[in-house]
Amino acid sequence: MSEFWKRKMRTYFKTCDFDKDGYISEEDFVDMARRSAEACNANDETTEYYVQSMANVWKSFMKAGDIEKDGRLTASILIESMRQQMYDPGLMVEMDRLIRGVFGLMDVNQDGYLQPEEYHIMIRNAGVPEGTFDEKLAFKAIDVNGDGKLSIDEFVAAFLDFMFSQDENSPNNFFFGPLVD
Repeated sequence: MSEFWKRKMRTYFKTCDFDKDGYISEEDFVDMARRSAEACNANDETTEYYVQSMANVWKSFMKAGDIEKDGRLTASILIESMRQQMYDPGLMVEMDRLIRGVFGLMDVNQDGYLQPEEYHIMIRNAGVPEGTFDEKLAFKAIDVNGDGKLSIDEFVAAFLDFMFSQDENSPNNFFFGPLVD
């Protein structure tokens, strides 16, 4: 895997390691889901769907990643787990379910699209500090058809591209904010 892809995975890790202890755990994943649901004023059913989706993705990550058998992943172990499972259809099913859950959660006004304001909420809940990157530019890059809103198809494609593509020129490389070193 390219060093560039590894940077994206370290960025994703940083997003998930909300307590910044150098590990991600199922608790980090579930807490992120609950924080996001609360920020979006999600109902109980939507919250539970999102929490369950996060738990399922966590289980997929752990399949190849719990080397220490402690239920936690470091950035390097997450990268190795993702590398091993990159073409696993089971992971892709769980990621697709999770991404659709994220979309449904973030679509606060339930119009079937993410508006720039809703994307902003997602970025804040992902732990990206205010002013660290141009959200409008990132949103515009993800908005493939240029209609000023993100369809579920655009959102899913951008998220999956971020997670699995090694294309250094992809407009989706900053889906979760600026890449870490």
